[in-house]
Amino acid sequence: MTQSSHLQHFRTWLASLDEEELATVLRNRPDVLNPLPPSIAALATRLLLRTSITRALMDCSAELLAEIEDIARRGGELEEVEDLHPETTRQLKERGLAYGNVLIPPEVMPALPTGWSLLEQIRVSPADIAELPAEERKVLETLSRSNGLGTTRDAAVDADPTRPIPRLIAKQLLHRVDSTTVRLPRAVHLALNGKATAPIPVEGITESPSPDSKADDAGTAAGLSVVRGMQRVIDSLGARPIELLKDKTVGVRQLTGLSKTLNIGEEELRRLIELGMSARLLSRGEPKNMEGNFLAPTELAQTWLDASLAEKWQLLLESWTTSTWTNEGRTLAHTNDRLPGFRQKVLQVYLRGAKPTFEESLRFHFPLFATHTADETIAELRAEAEWIGAIALERPTSVLIEGPEAAARLTPDTVDYFLIQADMTVLVPGPLDPETHQRLESVADLESPGLASVYRISDASLRRGLDRGMTGEEIHAFFAAHGEVPQTLEFHIGDVAKRHGTLRSGPALSYLRSEDPALLQIALKAAPLRLLAPTVAISQLPVHDLLERLRDHGLSPAAEDHNGASLTVAPEPATLPTPTARRATAFPDIAKAMRNLRDDSAPSTPSLDIVHAAARTARSITIGYADKNGNEKHRTVTPLTVAGGQIDARSSDGSTIRFPLHRITSVTLEP
Repeated sequence: MTQSSHLQHFRTWLASLDEEELATVLRNRPDVLNPLPPSIAALATRLLLRTSITRALMDCSAELLAEIEDIARRGGELEEVEDLHPETTRQLKERGLAYGNVLIPPEVMPALPTGWSLLEQIRVSPADIAELPAEERKVLETLSRSNGLGTTRDAAVDADPTRPIPRLIAKQLLHRVDSTTVRLPRAVHLALNGKATAPIPVEGITESPSPDSKADDAGTAAGLSVVRGMQRVIDSLGARPIELLKDKTVGVRQLTGLSKTLNIGEEELRRLIELGMSARLLSRGEPKNMEGNFLAPTELAQTWLDASLAEKWQLLLESWTTSTWTNEGRTLAHTNDRLPGFRQKVLQVYLRGAKPTFEESLRFHFPLFATHTADETIAELRAEAEWIGAIALERPTSVLIEGPEAAARLTPDTVDYFLIQADMTVLVPGPLDPETHQRLESVADLESPGLASVYRISDASLRRGLDRGMTGEEIHAFFAAHGEVPQTLEFHIGDVAKRHGTLRSGPALSYLRSEDPALLQIALKAAPLRLLAPTVAISQLPVHDLLERLRDHGLSPAAEDHNGASLTVAPEPATLPTPTARRATAFPDIAKAMRNLRDDSAPSTPSLDIVHAAARTARSITIGYADKNGNEKHRTVTPLTVAGGQIDARSSDGSTIRFPLHRITSVTLEP
């Protein structure tokens, strides 16, 4: 079969498919629909492009790839062969990788990696290669540096068995192509480069896992922990944005500093920052009244903070699935547009049943992806999926099985109370509503996150609440409204509130005053101040910076306005405009594509005018058409009508036959 003849045969087979069958091919090969193909001929050409076939093969299981290999071995690239496994070949036809009964396009096998074979798998490790005699290793190394093919007289069946090449063939470390050619198996090539290959099972288990309550509980706890972490990152960056490096990445020093401030590991913090960028909760730019390029929350982040826990988690899940940020280099350094596709393959393994192990299941369901993707990349994707709650306990959770919308069902109801201990710890038995949560984080520090979390009250946390405009009475009332206040906490709040404001500061750029001259002398050593009087000093630092400097030295200043009244100096969160959402790749409109192809069928049908003329004059014509197997047949009939994308004609025995226009390949007028 020539290049042109097999293309014609493939095109004829495509034209023979009914609408549902053709739509299935298009759904499995969506890359050929951009732009929409103008005709069946154009569609056939696109389906046989190397790049498109490679994409299709990446989504094939080992069972399908093994069937392709078997058909090719039986000569199925040149002529039709027997269909030994109808169910498997049906799946190949649905992907446009087989056609007729049964052929595979000659473009398919060259799209597989060099030396790829599932029917002749061998197991070899770097240690096995190291144990070979030097002359045998030299042969393998020479072939590895070339294209893997070698020409030699020692490839003959009757060659001297004591020579290196016959010995390697006997050990299955070389494959005999013919009497003068040998091929280096891919596994041997990898072993020569220090990589061991695991066998790829050609039979596997596919199931539809059902939700598991234990996995759901663990996944929900993990997902809500990410939500809390994101909240803390947004709050921290809103108060103090991070200045970025010249290449718009987060420097190591800045990441380490923020990690210590938030008490979040650097790896997790990096994930949170990059997820925040994907969700458009964080962005890079110049906040108001600041100069330079900073990492800061967006306006959308403020809306997100006011949403329910379930809504917050759902947005993070949706954003994670489409995130393109990689862990290469510094934070926010690189993106990879292939990552969402990689992530979907990893998740699909869990949705199809990761049995007996994830690794084996991955090699069965997506063998090409498994063998061509770094183990570190796959491990990172699995870790991320567990981190955000898509999988837990090696099982898919409901947010993966049912979709992110399941977050609303999994997220527990909020609570409005907590248990305040005498040791200044606060036990929160469940998630709080956003307002209560924000108020609690103003006066207490998170110590143990989770569905049930633990906070700790300290001098610093109480001062933080006072700095944000709360009075001691208001702090006490807040705790009393949500639980019983131990006497120790009551005394502690009163003591901190009493000391808070011993020093008074205001804009001058700032000033500092105190009724205690000795205390003011201590402040002079802690910050750049100039004494104007025994009880008054001024500074060139802004009020907020002066207060921070003094607090770092253990002092407890408070801010006041021009009338001496206390005021909050907590700055408004720095925000950036919300970036435009990344344009998602629209899934091709299959229905529109079908209409396009159907509309094209009429004008592309040969000699349609002859059909109309023959119908008008009751003349006989011979119609060439493709049957359901793609085989071209001919029939002599008398056309009756041409309408609705079909021809109704009378056969010689008087019966009426209907021919779909898109299946007709030729029309000839009978004498």
